[in-house]
Amino acid sequence: MSHRRARRTEDSYKRKSKKVRPNPFFIIVCEGKISEVDYFKSFPYYSKIGSTTMSGQYFLHQPVYVEGSAGQHAQVVREAEKILKEKRKAYGDIRPEEVWCVFDCDKRHAELRQAVQLAEAKKFKPIYSIQCFELWYLLHFQYLSTAIEKELYDKKIGKALGITYAHGTTGMYHRLLPYQETALMNAKALWEQKKKDNLLFEDPVTNVQELVLALNDAYSRVQR
Repeated sequence: MSHRRARRTEDSYKRKSKKVRPNPFFIIVCEGKISEVDYFKSFPYYSKIGSTTMSGQYFLHQPVYVEGSAGQHAQVVREAEKILKEKRKAYGDIRPEEVWCVFDCDKRHAELRQAVQLAEAKKFKPIYSIQCFELWYLLHFQYLSTAIEKELYDKKIGKALGITYAHGTTGMYHRLLPYQETALMNAKALWEQKKKDNLLFEDPVTNVQELVLALNDAYSRVQR
């Protein structure tokens, strides 16, 4: 009898379950090969949902797609266009606003500005860091408003975490998670100051916090 009840409950659950498109869906296209890819793939919206059941619904596909080594600046935007077309063929309609282009830049600021403008013209969301993605990591521990040498990022991050850090070190999402609120606060303050001074393409600056907040919010809404 208990077996039949369990079977009926299971069948009822399957009937109520609904296959849905992940909303939002993220296409994240990065210049970097390792750091950014490993970091964004570590968010719960990517790693814990996938095709699993949430609130009686099944996602038709992974809610986050991350592509690394996309080239530099404008090449990232072109690669994003290509991936968007591929995913539309596979999954149906995807809004251009669901595409995120992640840049970093230590020298060619004019080319970065052009790439950001190109992404915006296509309604993609540009995310960039000057000099490097590691600025976002460092903001977990200190507010930085003046430029420093690139190699100092590794030393400062490593010292703060008590590890030997180098560009490409993986597992940073979980190491940094306890300090994420500080990073969000510092990054927002830095961005607002740079915007006020009309220096949004001057070292140091980042808006990685926008993508972090979007990924956090997407996971939070699915959990309700």
